[in-house]
Amino acid sequence: MGAHHPLTGLPATSGVSRLPALAVKIGNNDTRSLPQVGLEQADIVYEAHIENNVTRFVAVFHSRVPDKIGLVRSARSSDIDLIGNLNMPYFAYWGSNEGVGAEVREAESSGTFVGRSTSGTGQENFFRDDSRGSSPFNGFLDAPRLLRGATGVEPDPVFDYGPLPASAVPAAGVRWSTPGRQIDYVWDYPSSRWLRFQGGVPLLDADGVQHGADNVLLLYIDYRVSDADRESPQALTTGNGDGWLLREGTVTGVTWGRPFVANAWHLADDDTGEIVMLVPGTTWVALARLGEGKILDASEAAALTG
Repeated sequence: MGAHHPLTGLPATSGVSRLPALAVKIGNNDTRSLPQVGLEQADIVYEAHIENNVTRFVAVFHSRVPDKIGLVRSARSSDIDLIGNLNMPYFAYWGSNEGVGAEVREAESSGTFVGRSTSGTGQENFFRDDSRGSSPFNGFLDAPRLLRGATGVEPDPVFDYGPLPASAVPAAGVRWSTPGRQIDYVWDYPSSRWLRFQGGVPLLDADGVQHGADNVLLLYIDYRVSDADRESPQALTTGNGDGWLLREGTVTGVTWGRPFVANAWHLADDDTGEIVMLVPGTTWVALARLGEGKILDASEAAALTG
């Protein structure tokens, strides 16, 4: 079978990196956050609610590590549990408020991750690019420099990869509607990927290429108010819930389970209970509130793609 990258399931033709995973907090607040840099090379991209009814990314890099990642933004309480199943990754973020900082330090002391921040250890790995405007919308990470000093081991897989579920049915795409944002993924036959739209227009990388993924998971989770920041919602990513897996132009209804922070994501068919697997490749995960998701029909997808 040969070696495979743990966070994509793709063949590791040059061998599996023995470095730990790198999770980076990346901004998506408004147009000043665009375009993100390096996001297209992430193995897994998590997206969660933050304050002001918008969303922000946690991008996880392992099989590929870009030279420059940004725009790097501050940590939130949601991040701590979310990356706790990556076998002690490095977590890079642009500071935090005092309450979240205390939560991060507690998680570090318990071995959840290794933190690197502009307000603590590893400040030399971050820099500002004035061509991108003013603070806080111009912060970047020199990822190779950070990882040169990294210790630890590679992550364990957090998803299962395998054949298309028997219950999968064709789907044109999926929409995640939040109070402040409309996010769409539309199946693109030429590239065999789910292309991302934001606010009805393509979300582009720094080279003008539209972001896309091989898998899209929309998982319904609960949120509560963060103890560390009363203005910030905190994603609860342990427990169980419902959702959808979109792969290869299809959708499958799933239930997800993750009893403890260190556990991988377990996905099962919501009708049969059989294990549901992802197609090898990149995965973007929408951490949605119940009722925020919708499967798109062909006409709705066509309205986005023109």
